[in-house]
Amino acid sequence: MLRSLRTRLALLFAGMLLIAAVIAAAASIRLYQSYNRAQTAKELRGQVVGVADYYASATKAFTRGGQQPAPVTADQFNTATGAHVYYQGPRLFPSSAKGPPPLTAAGIRHLPFRWTTLGRGVTKVIKFTPRGDPRTFIGAAAPVVLGNQAIGVVFLAKPLNDVNNAWRGVAARLALGTGVGLLVAFILATFVARRITKPLKVVGEAADRVARGDLEVNVVTARTPDDELGTLAKRFQGMVDRLRELDELERNFLMRVTHELRTPITAISGHVQAVTEGVVDPEDLDASLGAVSEEVRRIGRLVDDLLDLTRLEAHQFRLLREEVGLEALLEQAAGSFREKARNNEIEFDALTAGAPSVISDGDRVLQIVSNLLDNAFRWTPRKGTVTLSYASANGTTAIHISDTGPGIPTADQESVFHPFYSRRGEGGTGLGLSIGRELAHALGGRLTVDSEPGQGTTFTLSLPSDGSHPGYPR
Repeated sequence: MLRSLRTRLALLFAGMLLIAAVIAAAASIRLYQSYNRAQTAKELRGQVVGVADYYASATKAFTRGGQQPAPVTADQFNTATGAHVYYQGPRLFPSSAKGPPPLTAAGIRHLPFRWTTLGRGVTKVIKFTPRGDPRTFIGAAAPVVLGNQAIGVVFLAKPLNDVNNAWRGVAARLALGTGVGLLVAFILATFVARRITKPLKVVGEAADRVARGDLEVNVVTARTPDDELGTLAKRFQGMVDRLRELDELERNFLMRVTHELRTPITAISGHVQAVTEGVVDPEDLDASLGAVSEEVRRIGRLVDDLLDLTRLEAHQFRLLREEVGLEALLEQAAGSFREKARNNEIEFDALTAGAPSVISDGDRVLQIVSNLLDNAFRWTPRKGTVTLSYASANGTTAIHISDTGPGIPTADQESVFHPFYSRRGEGGTGLGLSIGRELAHALGGRLTVDSEPGQGTTFTLSLPSDGSHPGYPR
């Protein structure tokens, strides 16, 4: 049971509250003791003055032989004040021939130490230990004054332990209240722990389902809070959605690879079977072998593209750092498509004059531009236009490839960069744009698309002129 996070959280909260309660109780006891000592000293100050005045009046009456007040013993003062009476100085009431005066049996205990006589109206709080008594007392002292002279000092004192331990009288009630509070706190802590761990349990169960291959999970509902736990659930759901998307892409990828390989393999198999069975005329043999060779080259291109894409995604693609003259490079790429433009009756404008030099990998830039031009000619109808141009600004050179084809819907503009994505009527392996974007990123640039249905499409390859990108060895 202790392995449960809910139980441990509840016990943790309760333990923290218990520690806080113990600390608060200890601090309260110390504050109560300090307050009680101060209050006791204040009470003793007020009481000792009355006791000293009583003994001063009794002494004055005794020395003058007048009417003496009613005798008050030290025990009576103790009962009245809750304190002990002590005295220091000469005996107040010596023996007399008339018999013992009423105050000689007052039971006043003398202090063994010498006390400095206090002045009239002066009181002082002290701590002392009487002879024969192991206890420490806290007391207030006041002078016994005859005329203008203090003849002794009266002390009214209480044991310090009694003062400090006064809190024990309320300890049982304090413990009961603390126990009730801790019980309520534990119940609340259990409730809070359950609220905290419930979404974690949901996410954990969903993680188990994902681990078993079930990606049809949803941990985000309308009641999902906006706190840290809600953020965790939303991020987990985002991860699952991404995994579902990648799983679908992987299935599509395998299906497209299988399809792309099956087509040329089927063609090769048909030609080889025809040659083997002798159904191919001798004069058609060269054409049949040429078709086989073309299909083999097609498989080779597909394999090369797959290897390039895999290396790029694994960041294992090595790039060169060299000065590349874009004018010559763009003219080389354009020259490869002029014949295709004439055959398809497409107007091809290559505005490459004056293109600057950049620090990059020339072969990879040529590969990207060639793929983009191939894509543009594939989608441009007869009498259409393909334009190759450039623009430089702020240390970046942008290469634009525009066409007057059917355009790309906004919802599909990001999808065209996915491996094997194809639109109706498109040939090729479906990897050119994926490789182009990955290569552009590796070169420190980016490949973007701007298109509107019916208005044509423009792909833009942006490259840093100084070659500052993570793909270059430093």
